[in-house]
Amino acid sequence: MTGLEHIHGGDLTGACDRYGLDLSEIADFSANINPLGPPPAVFRELARNMDLIRHYPEPRCKKLKLALSSYLGVPPECLIIGNGSSELIYLLVREVNCRRALTLAPVFSEYGLAVLSVGGEVREVSLNPGDGFALPVDEVIRGLPGCELAFFCNPNNPTGRLEQRVEMERIIKSAKHSGTLVAIDEAFMDFIPDRDDYTLLYRAASREGPAVLYSLTKFFGIPGLRLGAMVAPPELISKLEAARDPWSVNIMAQVAGEVALQEVAYARETRQLVQRERRFLESEISRLQGIKVFPGAANYLLLDIRGTGLTSSVLTGKMGAMGILVRDCSSFTGLGQGYIRIAVRLREENRRLLAGLQKVTGGI
Repeated sequence: MTGLEHIHGGDLTGACDRYGLDLSEIADFSANINPLGPPPAVFRELARNMDLIRHYPEPRCKKLKLALSSYLGVPPECLIIGNGSSELIYLLVREVNCRRALTLAPVFSEYGLAVLSVGGEVREVSLNPGDGFALPVDEVIRGLPGCELAFFCNPNNPTGRLEQRVEMERIIKSAKHSGTLVAIDEAFMDFIPDRDDYTLLYRAASREGPAVLYSLTKFFGIPGLRLGAMVAPPELISKLEAARDPWSVNIMAQVAGEVALQEVAYARETRQLVQRERRFLESEISRLQGIKVFPGAANYLLLDIRGTGLTSSVLTGKMGAMGILVRDCSSFTGLGQGYIRIAVRLREENRRLLAGLQKVTGGI
């Protein structure tokens, strides 16, 4: 596999410089973050605890781990907290001595990059846009032998597709026979109203379970603080804890995480808002010439723009000049210049996005 690079949404400083705009002029649809922003209680708690920056953070995040253990319904000894999920992806790859990993295309690039960073090889299973990027379970199972790790993202990023639990269970069962550790990134699972019907957290805490990645960054709107976790069998967690860098999770991130997990009403409002606005965007975008929208389950949508006659880089540039940032998906393996990804945001911002797309693509 070649061509992987670190390209992410949300580079607002770079966008301001590139388009000559002030931060206040930009509507950012390139990063899949909660449109409500952080819970107000997080700001209050951070302000009250600013004096804590004079002290070292708790190296194993004990208080946050207990809070997250209760929130997710898993034992604390099956949890490790990280400076975002990316830290834990790289840590996992190193500690299982991964020489070959299986992953999907398209999918979040950090899995493959982590494997390449240790000199490993990545085996890709392609997803087909013709069938809505459905997970080809049989092909995946055939590719497992010889792989130390197999990475999946559910809901998948960037396609937004949510796979059924029974399909993931088939893969996990087959991976056990091939000696492959399955790692499932559930970074966007909190946005799913019926998440308990899809999550595999309960399996991750068992002795022979997969490793499940969890993000507090996306759902609780705190990407600048970097906060993620992994749920896995206790033996693997102990190994990862012993190998990790000390104090990787700063003290303000730990404070924010503890508070955010208590915001039940905020979580409910977020799910309702995202579900409503995603349906609105799907309906309105489907009326635009040359754009096909793939149904999504989380807080973002993948758009096929090949019918517009514009490449993703050209469309992204035209939208950016209007202060509307969308994600050029050409860096995702298997998508090329025909796709962009948009985040689901508030209604006023979503209307601005629609107006920009209409202007760039020539109307309805």
